[in-house]
Amino acid sequence: MKTLSVSLFFLTIFMVHNLTAQIQSTKSKNSNTSIWVYQGTDEKLIYKTTPADDKIMDFSYAGYMGGGVALPIVPIAKTVQPSGNVDDTKLIQDAIDAVAMMPLKDGFRGTVLLSPGTFTCSKTIFIPADGIVLRGSGSDNKSTSTTIKMTGDRHIAIIVGAQKNRSSNVQSSEFADPSERQEQTIQAPEVQTTITDVYIPAGTNTFSVADSKGFAVGDLITIKRPTTAAWIKFMQMDNLNRDGRPQTWIGSTRSGIQERTITAISGNKLSIDIPRADSYDAKYLNPPGVTVSKINPPPVVTQVGVEHLHIQCAPLETDYGHAPYSAIRIVGNDCWVKDVYCEETMNSTTILGKITMQQVIVTHTFPNLGASKPTDFSIEGSQILIDRCKITGDNEYFVWTGSLDPGPNVLLNCTFNGHGSRIQPHQRWSTGMLIDNCKVPDGGIDFMNRGVAGSGHGWTMGWGVAWNCLAKTYIIQNPPGVYNWAVGCIGSRVQTARLFDSTPILPEGIFESHGIPVAPQSLYLAQLSARLGMQALKNIGYSSNSENDFIDKSLHTLPDLSKDIDKELGIDLAIHRPVNTNNVRSNSREFGGEKAIDGNDKTYWATNDNVKKATLEIDTEGPLDINSLKIEEATELGKRVQEYKVEGQVNSDWKLLSQGTTIGERKVDRFPKVTVWKVRLTILKADGFPAIRKFSFYLN
Repeated sequence: MKTLSVSLFFLTIFMVHNLTAQIQSTKSKNSNTSIWVYQGTDEKLIYKTTPADDKIMDFSYAGYMGGGVALPIVPIAKTVQPSGNVDDTKLIQDAIDAVAMMPLKDGFRGTVLLSPGTFTCSKTIFIPADGIVLRGSGSDNKSTSTTIKMTGDRHIAIIVGAQKNRSSNVQSSEFADPSERQEQTIQAPEVQTTITDVYIPAGTNTFSVADSKGFAVGDLITIKRPTTAAWIKFMQMDNLNRDGRPQTWIGSTRSGIQERTITAISGNKLSIDIPRADSYDAKYLNPPGVTVSKINPPPVVTQVGVEHLHIQCAPLETDYGHAPYSAIRIVGNDCWVKDVYCEETMNSTTILGKITMQQVIVTHTFPNLGASKPTDFSIEGSQILIDRCKITGDNEYFVWTGSLDPGPNVLLNCTFNGHGSRIQPHQRWSTGMLIDNCKVPDGGIDFMNRGVAGSGHGWTMGWGVAWNCLAKTYIIQNPPGVYNWAVGCIGSRVQTARLFDSTPILPEGIFESHGIPVAPQSLYLAQLSARLGMQALKNIGYSSNSENDFIDKSLHTLPDLSKDIDKELGIDLAIHRPVNTNNVRSNSREFGGEKAIDGNDKTYWATNDNVKKATLEIDTEGPLDINSLKIEEATELGKRVQEYKVEGQVNSDWKLLSQGTTIGERKVDRFPKVTVWKVRLTILKADGFPAIRKFSFYLN
């Protein structure tokens, strides 16, 4: 969606570091070995700690069965042939329901095999029971593959772990907050105590409690960090304001919850199976303090797989809020998605639970429209591994996290291409994410403060790690008292204030050996091998932890989008950016807001006849300096605008930049240089529906 590089967008207030200086100032003692995690003489991993004893967590517990376990091959129980009729949903669902009635044997009921061909499906396929695999015959869109062709009303192609509701196919809980779902579903604790340590470092797995009575080795527990006013103030999230109204980062009734299993008890000291993905500082959390509770959570489905499928829908020029089809949603543990090609689905996958997604491909023909972006891989749980996956699409977040989602969560050896698209944890303090040997050649990797974006997304990620990645840009910021790392990564470092603010520039995270990859090649594989041995790597399809398994380390970028240069004003800084409007004539993409910024003199944005006030809002996707703008009407329809104004979003509020009466063939407005995050044109009065051929802004 953008014609200029992301680093140019940030140029006016961002500091992009010189690569040579980066390497000289941040490289390790041995420029090819990380000082934060490295292999000792006994082949065990050694971790550097912060002054407070925090360290990079062990991410190897992410994935199916807690990591390092081969995905099973489940025998076929039913085979389904495409009918050639208008709808095969019931045909597939009946086969799944029949297998669901079969007894479990070694944890599985059996596989429903879809034969080669096209299955037309107008409704959701549900997999509500343990031990069922839905397997196609191939995903590559050839004659031997299996295609689920999505038609009908809005729905998700496949839902794992939800009860069937044959009368409803809407994505009813898709956008519900996972932390709130978690607190609603966990039953009242059988035993509860509080942590007594003054400070518990991130990445460690022991802590002391007031009373260990009633707890036993093997108990499933929750560690619950409260949201206190003192902690919010310490995190500098108590001053979020947008358009003059206060925004809430995390509500006081919500908690950060991590589920763990007790592995040892010594007096009042507990040890847990997986290191914590966050730190706990009593001076900001007491009272009431961090609680530890023995729980008996409600059951979720387990051992369900979706394999070797092509999920297809027609390409649409639309914003994701109106996109009709998503691909897969999983709420379960020890489930997997393997070798699935999702063609044109939007918000393609949502995953909650201990899950592996392997070799999943998503492609889009058209960019998402509008400033609000979707994601194709939505991480809304813990112990999720996304491995060797690919996405191609413009104007989206390739991967995001929800709110208060704790790690370990891992992206491994993935490639993401798209103009204006990024890997960016999305909102409200998720922790413990590893981006390992991933490529984002046209976009960025961000662990950052999103400020008042959304409704106050604020700090999005703590204790996150980017390891040996390739990206155009990195925004890696350190929240108060917390670390984020970029180790051995290649691409431009960018510093910025929180979103929608100009100052202050926020502290940069830890960059080590920037521009020079480090050993070990993959942090996840190194940790997996250290914990379970080399066989664990082979179980998940890696022969070694070396460049041989990460062959392509070059940046294959997409062709640049077109530019538009005005002889008087210079480079058009609005072209191809995300745009929102309050109205589009006949709801037709022919007259969409993007037509005013596409650089094409034959297209224009237009509204319906009865619209009294028309707005066109462009998101600059970063602080941008401008001092002039140009507006053109589609004058072949007449000179209709009689009054307008243009505003810029400056430090989370709107500032008037210019105003006037007529526009006509060309209207240029100049004003003092200002740093904006959005620019909004409002047509206040018009003689007939307005038709705007071009809306551009410049710095000259």
